[in-house]
Amino acid sequence: MKFREAQAQDYPQLAEMKWLHCQEDDADYGESNLANVEQTAFYEAFEAFLQKNDTYRIYCACDGDVIASAMFAALIPKVPKPNGTAKYIAYLTNVYTRMEYRNQKIGTALLTFIQQQLTEEKCELIFVWPSERSVPWYERNGFLQENEMMECPLVQE
Repeated sequence: MKFREAQAQDYPQLAEMKWLHCQEDDADYGESNLANVEQTAFYEAFEAFLQKNDTYRIYCACDGDVIASAMFAALIPKVPKPNGTAKYIAYLTNVYTRMEYRNQKIGTALLTFIQQQLTEEKCELIFVWPSERSVPWYERNGFLQENEMMECPLVQE
């Protein structure tokens, strides 16, 4: 398994993985992400988003030419402060491992790779909004539910 940042030629696979992720969420949580959505149109829109938007670093675990697992990290610059060394905080999202690669510790290894990369870049912390089912996995990988984070919903999705 090779760990690396995604490249433009990976965008079709990443679009497919997002579609599969949404299919699972629809089935598992009763969501309707794919209701009335044409798959090809979504793939095109997703790939166009990735081409135009550099907000996310996309990390991949690759088995040859196949992306087995992918995670998106948005780095948010910190305002400098006296004696401060951290440069960023990171928001981790769109975490997905293909079904056939699950339970092989690939996602865990990819997350460890990301944690190492971001630590080297002086990232203070990584935060996530996990599904209830994924909380134990995040806890096993060093995430804590201790912060005072609050949220202010603005748009209903």
